[in-house]
Amino acid sequence: MGVISLVSVIVPVYNVAPLLDRCLCSICAQTYRNLEIILVDDGSNDGSGQICDEWASRDGRVVSFHKSNGGLSDARNYGIERAKGDYLMFVDSDDYISNKLVELLCNMVKENHVEIAICDPVHVFEDREAEFSFDDRVSILSSHEAIKELLYQTSFLTSAWGKLYSKSCFSDLRFPVGVLFEDSALMYRLFETACTIAYSPSRLYAYCHRENSITTRKFDSDDLYIWEICKQMERHYASNPDMASAVCSYRMSAAFRIYLNAPNGRFVESVSECERWIRDHMFQVMKDDRVRLKTKLSLLLFCTSEPLMRFVYALVDRWS
Repeated sequence: MGVISLVSVIVPVYNVAPLLDRCLCSICAQTYRNLEIILVDDGSNDGSGQICDEWASRDGRVVSFHKSNGGLSDARNYGIERAKGDYLMFVDSDDYISNKLVELLCNMVKENHVEIAICDPVHVFEDREAEFSFDDRVSILSSHEAIKELLYQTSFLTSAWGKLYSKSCFSDLRFPVGVLFEDSALMYRLFETACTIAYSPSRLYAYCHRENSITTRKFDSDDLYIWEICKQMERHYASNPDMASAVCSYRMSAAFRIYLNAPNGRFVESVSECERWIRDHMFQVMKDDRVRLKTKLSLLLFCTSEPLMRFVYALVDRWS
């Protein structure tokens, strides 16, 4: 395959002025130096745009763009259209990365002749610092098996970050604009464009959970998008029984997400639909050997004691 000549790192930026320097320092400090760092200021009004321009003036690899606010997907797509690299990766501007991340992913691509390389995140809460870790194990998966891993949630996440993609993967695909869970809507389609995918359990991406972020804010109507995305997946794999089982597992997790998080008295119709779906598909999921233990335990509690299920759910760290 030869040497990867250029990696385009796309960073959507929106009102993250206090965190942006940390993110960009981590990218510019990469041991893999042949980078194009694309900053997409998505209509920020807190000075983030000026910070982007300052970084572009001090490091020739950094390019700063400014556009009207269109959301995370729109900013990523804007960066994809302008990327010159053979390979793409995404870093959210409130996160940061190990200085070895790009080097690791590039080596995985080069040594294993794959189109996509993946590593794990470190989940960072409050003001704690990430503890990155390297693991020399690498798994090589077919596209089909990688999609099942994705949907069964047994290893890597659906998130766009923490992955390196051949630019060709995006030839006919873009992130859906205006919806939450845009990564879930796109990732299985991206995986379909690859012949093989490499995965390392090295934890080199610091995924920062902060107040009012997607992972910590209160449930609202946007959270229901995951249910529609699951329906799209189901239609997409309707003629593939093997993949349909994986989709069923993923949809069960989404059903519980809505059923257990939607506020009492709100979204009644959606919660009722999820409850019916859980009851209709629980035996199918319980019989599937690849379904996660936590999902099966949720089903057992769902059948025996809803109060206990909600109590346990409140105690469980969903990111562990």
